[in-house]
Amino acid sequence: MNNSDFLEKDLPIAIKHYKCCWSCLYKAEIVMANDEFELAEARMIDFQRSLNELKKLKQRKQQYDRMKALIRELNNQGVNIDKVARII
Repeated sequence: MNNSDFLEKDLPIAIKHYKCCWSCLYKAEIVMANDEFELAEARMIDFQRSLNELKKLKQRKQQYDRMKALIRELNNQGVNIDKVARII
């Protein structure tokens, strides 16, 4: 996990989901060794949920970065973003 992949405000929840993914994988491995396939499947469902949340949080950061780049480009071209925001 790279901290720069997430917004600063999203970092605590991203860390939580990251740890959950590792925990789920570990627990699934243990229950698989004991032939407890239903429990292994439940852990993998939990893993997938946390992985999906991490993906969403990463996409949010990417969208934010694209928006910042667009605003920077518009500012470089002389567009007053404050005036545009008031119009919208």
